[in-house]
Amino acid sequence: MLYPGSAKPLYEQLKAILKQKIASGELKPGEALPGERQLMDIYGVSRVTVRQAIGELVREGLLYRHHGKGTFVAPKRIERPLARLLGVAEELALEGLEVAIKVIKRGMEEPTSEIRHELRLAEKEPAFCVTRLINVAGQPLLLDHSYFPQSIGQLLQNLDLSKDLIYTHLELYGYKISNGRQRISAGRASREDALHLQYRQGYPVLVVKRTTYVEGGLPIGFFHAVYRGDRYEYTVILQRHPHS
Repeated sequence: MLYPGSAKPLYEQLKAILKQKIASGELKPGEALPGERQLMDIYGVSRVTVRQAIGELVREGLLYRHHGKGTFVAPKRIERPLARLLGVAEELALEGLEVAIKVIKRGMEEPTSEIRHELRLAEKEPAFCVTRLINVAGQPLLLDHSYFPQSIGQLLQNLDLSKDLIYTHLELYGYKISNGRQRISAGRASREDALHLQYRQGYPVLVVKRTTYVEGGLPIGFFHAVYRGDRYEYTVILQRHPHS
């Protein structure tokens, strides 16, 4: 129920109601929100109030608009701890999520100076590149650009990379993956990111760059992943007094 005489604006009251319905599961991920006219009739508010409430929920990532079809409840944000070294598809699959992988491109290419540095490649040495779009529950979550030395690429180039988990496959070949160095930063979706992620250009994204090493400290992979900022987050457990 809305209270016109309340100090709290009507759009905030409507936003709180819709937010509660999403949190309780009354409005489920992927479900269409009632139309503007229906919400106006149910709650006795203006179109401006409805649009303002919905707009804020879209900005918060709880709803998303599908042009020509309406407004829908967004998939739940995926939360991952930072401490464990997993491939981007592997970590999602282990959560029991419905993961679909689309290979956008693959093959040898001339690496950037950053990739050359991270993989310790010689001058003019090519890198094997795989770009994959990772979908979860039917919605795009991240765009993953993975780079490998040429010798590793030869092991991967004939795999079905829409199904195979790269870390797992390399371990089957005897590579003892031991650790990784990861950097996380905020960014904005480029035109290419927005196209593949069904996101708006300039919207916030989470940029994850990781170099993976085998025992002995040899780098075997550099990963540059771009996550939709409204669907993914990392968590860190902090302790004031670490155990000795």
